[in-house]
Amino acid sequence: MIQSPYSPGSLPVYLAGRGHELQVVRDRLARVEALGRSGGPLLAFYGPRGYGKTSLLRAAQREALADGYLTVWVTGREDAPLAPDLAGALAEEVRDSSLLAQASALLASLDKVQVELGVPGAKITADTAARRPGDAIEGSLKQAAQLARQHDRHGLAVFVDEFQDAPTADRRSLLIALQHFDGAPKGQPVAVIAAGLPALPSAVTAAATFGERSDFHELRLLNDVATVEALKLPAAQLGVHWAQEALEYAIEATRGYPHEIQLLGEATWNVARPAQGDTITIGHVRSGQETAERRMDQLFQARIAKTTDDQRRLLDAMASLGDGPATRGSIAALLGVPTEALSRPRQELIGRGLIEPAGHGRLQFTVPGFAAFLRGQTEDTLELETQPDRRGTGYSAE
Repeated sequence: MIQSPYSPGSLPVYLAGRGHELQVVRDRLARVEALGRSGGPLLAFYGPRGYGKTSLLRAAQREALADGYLTVWVTGREDAPLAPDLAGALAEEVRDSSLLAQASALLASLDKVQVELGVPGAKITADTAARRPGDAIEGSLKQAAQLARQHDRHGLAVFVDEFQDAPTADRRSLLIALQHFDGAPKGQPVAVIAAGLPALPSAVTAAATFGERSDFHELRLLNDVATVEALKLPAAQLGVHWAQEALEYAIEATRGYPHEIQLLGEATWNVARPAQGDTITIGHVRSGQETAERRMDQLFQARIAKTTDDQRRLLDAMASLGDGPATRGSIAALLGVPTEALSRPRQELIGRGLIEPAGHGRLQFTVPGFAAFLRGQTEDTLELETQPDRRGTGYSAE
């Protein structure tokens, strides 16, 4: 059997349906290349988990590196400052590049940032006190970008995943640095591209009011053409074909959710076990669907395990109203509470990417199949609650 070309949970062989977003990144970096100046305000992509945000950033980073940029990747974390992680990633990138011989001063500075700001309980000296995290972030980016530009690189492209999870002060520092770079007389060839959950826009503006000038792009579910491309093209590269009816069935089964498309592709491939020249049929897809659905159920279970009681009640109420959008009024009526009582759990669930606004006063689930899963959970609970007890004296009250 040829190894499966599908990769749920990691960068896909072919990034389907994100051509527009990749072009947005290319256009931003083209400004840096042409003018030798900043790429402008933060460029940020947001959407629920499983929509391919990290894959988009990785694909853009790979293109930027091939196109002649010094690139760096960092992930926002609630439990760690961004400055030392960014300095460490920059140092690693420089050491792996052809700029190592010219970068001794930069590397010494980056190493110092990691020690002074990244080690809990490190001794604070006068020099350290002057090196605030914001200054460290701005200074590190500036030095690396100038080094890159001076040695046959277009500039520095910074990719920040899970940006909403970075500490507020670090988000603010990065935004301030971009503002300074954009207004610098000589310009600084730096572009920052971020990705995160639907809470990202509010996290940016909460960090700095001028963050509202950031360039936000929302990722949506894939359309039918992109779904076909995600399944068909990686297989075709290996000499394996998909029957048209198999593709049509997969479109209906996955409903455009990128992660599920990869799950179904991999499960179907493992059922078909194709050799070069073989064709994947609708029978293979139907057989693989059971494995894909089981893994989706595991994903849903993990997500609801982290919800509060109020959040879970709101989700269950939405699910009971069907698969489509539900009005806040209908949800509140079902729960027996005023609509104002939904505000906090609603906003928390939107921030986590489980639900999203669907027009004025309406909400919908972000992942197809989640409503049906929740209804199934409720039905299982009710069935357990109404089972006769072991003594046969009627229905259990617990």
